[in-house]
Amino acid sequence: MTAWPTVVWDASLLRGLDARARAEIEAAGRVRRLAKDELLFRHGDPADALFVVASGSCALSGVRRGDDDAAVIRRARRGDVLGEEATVAAFSTRQLEARCEEEAVVAEVPLVVLRRAVGRGGGAGLERVERQLRRAATLDLLRTTSFTRALADADIEVLLDAAQHRHVPRGEHVYGEGDPPDAAYLVADGLLQAQTGDEGRPRVEAYLGRGDLFGEEELAEREPRRVAVVASGPTWLVAIPRDVFLVVARRNEGALAAARRLKGGERPPKALSNTTTHVFQDLYRMRVARSLLVIDQDSCIRCGHCAWSCADAHADGVSRLVRRGDKLVAPGAVPLLVPNSCQHCKNPACMIDCPTGAIGRDARGEVFIREDLCTGCGSCAKACPWENIAMAPAPAPKAGTPKYPLVAVKCDLCKGEKAGPACVNACPTEAIARIDPNVALVPLAPGAAAAPVLPARTPAWPWLAGAALAAMGLGVLGVGRWPSGIAAGVLVLALVAYSAVKRLRLRLSSRYMYIAHMSFGVLALGVSVAHVGARIPPNVAGALTLSLALAVLSGLAGGALNVVVPRMLARLERKTVLPEELASRARDLDGQVFRALSGKSELVKTLFVKSLRPYLRARLGPLWLVASRRSLREEERSLRTRLDALMGAAAPAKGAAAPAKGTAAATKTAGLDDLVRLVVEHRATRAQRALTWILRGWLVPHLAATAAALVLLVLHVIGVAR
Repeated sequence: MTAWPTVVWDASLLRGLDARARAEIEAAGRVRRLAKDELLFRHGDPADALFVVASGSCALSGVRRGDDDAAVIRRARRGDVLGEEATVAAFSTRQLEARCEEEAVVAEVPLVVLRRAVGRGGGAGLERVERQLRRAATLDLLRTTSFTRALADADIEVLLDAAQHRHVPRGEHVYGEGDPPDAAYLVADGLLQAQTGDEGRPRVEAYLGRGDLFGEEELAEREPRRVAVVASGPTWLVAIPRDVFLVVARRNEGALAAARRLKGGERPPKALSNTTTHVFQDLYRMRVARSLLVIDQDSCIRCGHCAWSCADAHADGVSRLVRRGDKLVAPGAVPLLVPNSCQHCKNPACMIDCPTGAIGRDARGEVFIREDLCTGCGSCAKACPWENIAMAPAPAPKAGTPKYPLVAVKCDLCKGEKAGPACVNACPTEAIARIDPNVALVPLAPGAAAAPVLPARTPAWPWLAGAALAAMGLGVLGVGRWPSGIAAGVLVLALVAYSAVKRLRLRLSSRYMYIAHMSFGVLALGVSVAHVGARIPPNVAGALTLSLALAVLSGLAGGALNVVVPRMLARLERKTVLPEELASRARDLDGQVFRALSGKSELVKTLFVKSLRPYLRARLGPLWLVASRRSLREEERSLRTRLDALMGAAAPAKGAAAPAKGTAAATKTAGLDDLVRLVVEHRATRAQRALTWILRGWLVPHLAATAAALVLLVLHVIGVAR
């Protein structure tokens, strides 16, 4: 083994290590030789190692808060350490980019090995190293904020000396609304929500991300906190105590005003700059996801092929995805469903508490489970915030290994399959795809059209048009009885084989098979007409032609419904409900309506009896809802306007404020909005059931006609043979 350059061991972080520690670090690490302009690491790469520059120099660059372009934050030269953000949290990612400005030699030091080697010498040594790393990582953080860019070095040193590091788990408060102020905060990593109470429900006022400054406004006057701040995911904060922050802030009023995220006297911004303008229930999920499975609800025909193909792709027969999850809606874009399926997070929470190391992450960032190491304890399934890990029966153990009843399973992106993920390959409408949300869901400029999130679909109409022209050509040119008969028979058998072939593990594209199936149907009908001639004979051949025509026409009608109906369904879905759950969903809503009426004012009950109950029971209500082309929110506004008119009050003007809390009007109508939401959702559920039946109902005549055609084909062949 070649000894590492002496300058590496002279770095302040590694100085004083014994021979054994050096040997362990050299064995686990490596020395890299990099050319000019070569990347050492990029933003978003896994951060599990530190680097010491042995020769040359590397520039660390990142986007400062408030800027659009990256700028050089600092330069690391001979003997300097970089990559300290690896100490932020377990399995964190790089927040900056490191590129060599000249030819360089860099030593890579795995953080886990360094901590183990230093910790052997006692807690004091490890504490010293951790303190150095935290201070360096904090300095890099301060340099990326808009608040500190104009500060003198002396002021930055003051902030560094006073900085207190705080890790906040997902869902916990940094502080609550009305709490006394004690510090200002900088977000080192993670995402937070600034919330205010709205009639007992939290209302998100802003998202706070890396580099944001918050909590400073109330410090000077010691005012109670105006908003609550809650961690959307595991978050690392740098707290600056009140007295220290005020000293620095008073010397730099201009820098403080420019850096504020939450300003008094005005509503905070709805989202951060440099974040997507799509409307997400949980923006943190979008931030940490590396590979997100999304389904275009305007194109999904709710067939379930994705789930059963996933189950079929794994030996245990357990699907790694459930077609249920969050619905994402963006102005001008198609609604997207994020089903329950592993998203290969940049900061995988599932890896932290795994007692055996069964969960790993490869160099590309893909998270995987070693089933032979899994004990089925379920720690990873409990740690995943989105329930994307399931417990399944364990496979037969190898000789000499203990038997555990359960094993953790999750999406592995169908690793090793050349065709890619089975769920994506099995979708006949190409409505499902794997995306990187930080690339596909980009910020939109004002007035800009939303870019497509999913890849372009393979169009079906050119193939159908070609098949129709070929069928017409065969009819005009005329084909002999035997050639046309044989061709028609082969095409019918190919059509019947479609349902069997798509269930075989051939990993063929379902979209291509779907298009081929429709095209073969059109062509088969044309060949059959050419076979019997202009007049359909009153025999088996004629009956075969008619049944084939019915099968083809019902199939084409189904194809048209597959284009139209999903868009209607998507407009009526507030949250995704599986088709088999729609019947019980209506009953659940009935119970919720009854509970929502309990304890309400006489005015609300009267409005329910006179207006909401007739709306709820209207037989043609679902039809009118579909025909109106309104979304559920638009329907709720329309119904509430009718209720306001019924109460003798004009509908509030656009943009007018709602009645203040505690007023008599607000008290009398308390709970009315919830009732409106429930009755509209009940009507939408009934419409969904009808549309789902239509989406699947065409299959009955189609399959019946196909079966009849197959039987008649056999009879026709027997008759001809005789």
